[in-house]
Amino acid sequence: MDRFVTFLRRQLDIDLELLRVARQDAETGAAHACLITPIRGFRECELKSRLLSTHHHCGTGGGPCDELGESYPPEDERGCPTRALLGLPYADRPGYIARWRP
Repeated sequence: MDRFVTFLRRQLDIDLELLRVARQDAETGAAHACLITPIRGFRECELKSRLLSTHHHCGTGGGPCDELGESYPPEDERGCPTRALLGLPYADRPGYIARWRP
């Protein structure tokens, strides 16, 4: 399960770094196209990080989805449907494994 969480946290770190660069470019007047504003991007990363923290223990018997009977078996790295969905935006990035798809 840790490999999937590690992958997700790394993707969030990459997103945050890209957003920092976009914000710096905007502040210095550099012209680079960004599909979302840096503020919105930071908020989305915060949302994903909070959801990941909330569902960190899903699939181990101690997470909120375990209590609801919604978690995957312990050998499934995704943990729960929420975590699987959090990984979906990163399906095109190196390191994403097809069996992690929801």
